[in-house]
Amino acid sequence: MLTFFAQGHISVTTLHLSRVGVSAIQQESTAPHSWAELFWLADHSWSGPIGFTSVVITMIKWRIRASLTFFIFAFTCMVALATPVILSHAYAVGPVDVTVNTTITPNTLSLNEITNIDDIIQTGTGISSWATGLSVFDIYNTSIFTPEGSSREVPNDFFFAGNILDSNTTLPGLRLQGGCEPFNGVSIAVEQNRTLFQDFCSNSFSEYSWSVYAQNVSVQPDNVTITFLSCTNAMEPTTYIGVIPHFNATAYISLQTNNGTVHTSGTIKCQSLLSFGIASLWGTQGTYNSFRDLHDLPYNNSQAQEDVIIIDPLGSTLYGLMGEMGTQNVNCDDHWCGKDNTQSILLKQLGYNSTAFRSYIQPNLDIFAERIWLGVAHMTAGLGLLFRSSDTAYPAVVRHATSGRTRSGQFVVGSYVLLALWMSGLIYVSIRSYRLSINSSLGSYVAARLHAEDTRLYAGDEPLWDSRPHSGELSGDGQLSRPFVSESWIGR
Repeated sequence: MLTFFAQGHISVTTLHLSRVGVSAIQQESTAPHSWAELFWLADHSWSGPIGFTSVVITMIKWRIRASLTFFIFAFTCMVALATPVILSHAYAVGPVDVTVNTTITPNTLSLNEITNIDDIIQTGTGISSWATGLSVFDIYNTSIFTPEGSSREVPNDFFFAGNILDSNTTLPGLRLQGGCEPFNGVSIAVEQNRTLFQDFCSNSFSEYSWSVYAQNVSVQPDNVTITFLSCTNAMEPTTYIGVIPHFNATAYISLQTNNGTVHTSGTIKCQSLLSFGIASLWGTQGTYNSFRDLHDLPYNNSQAQEDVIIIDPLGSTLYGLMGEMGTQNVNCDDHWCGKDNTQSILLKQLGYNSTAFRSYIQPNLDIFAERIWLGVAHMTAGLGLLFRSSDTAYPAVVRHATSGRTRSGQFVVGSYVLLALWMSGLIYVSIRSYRLSINSSLGSYVAARLHAEDTRLYAGDEPLWDSRPHSGELSGDGQLSRPFVSESWIGR
């Protein structure tokens, strides 16, 4: 249809209107109002915007009134000219996705791998990626999915599964929700006193276990001092032997830090919720939806080192920090507090940036909160990385991009309206004016024949066909504005 209208319908419309026009001048009700209009009709001035505009200007200038026939012809042609343009937008050529059903075997959460993970492997994997200083999106970009419309800058809600490339599928995985932010509910006196801070933690958590603890640690590399107090209500591992529940935890972290010149202090509150479940994933957008919990996943801790099984990622983050603080920890189990000094890694994890040799920029409390939450995200991603296996195939949908015509609703409606107007115009002028005629179309031959038969057309006192030059304008040939009457043709 678009090809027909773009290449042939203007010619067809013009030919048909020319045939109707030669019939129209034979009827008094449809004939031109003036001889000038006859020449306009014969010249097809109604077939395009330039000719029509020129005629309208002349009519206004010389106060000539054209017949309805001329305006219907012009309107029908204008609609015919506009129709291909609207049709090209209604069915425009653009990118089209072709859907193909397939099967993929991504590395994703596997129940067979859960039983082989313990807290030491979990924490070590998370610390390793956290030590890079990069976001989880930078390291595990193709395996992390966020809710539609959310930012990928801060991982406050993400689903960790497998690399599905550009396909859409449903996979099991880990979902982390939460965040860390400065907390103003702790006084300065409590922040700086380990006993008072521990009392605050006990009062804040109605139920707590071995995971509630407090440390007073100091690190002093290169004039940087960090005093660290923390507590959390992360669930005790022995309470979920046999199954893995939701990991829902809160932690309070008090920091007293300085780089030798700038001091930063305050309390940070972190909340995290880790869920095991299934979600619908969209590979091209990197988003997920329709998350469904997998409640009470079976877990066998018989393979775990020292019978210590996987733990909440928020608690794992704090334990990792304790191990990196060195040997100055108070109330810290030797199982967690390593003897190796990894303080340079700690500074990078907490957001310290070096400006010169043995010099660091002091972060503010917001940066500390962001970096600690980044550690929680890395602990979650590390856990998901250890849980992954490619032992299961999943159905998926892949969309291949190609080019084709796409349908645009607004322009489609507009094109249908124009098509209806165009067809209505042709039908109306045909019913109104089409009659048997002695000529096949209205052109220069018919106009010249009528001119020759009516000798009353003069420019002044001379006929138009004398040997003297004439301007061809109404100002020189004033008789052209005279009403058109051709008794020899009317009624034929």
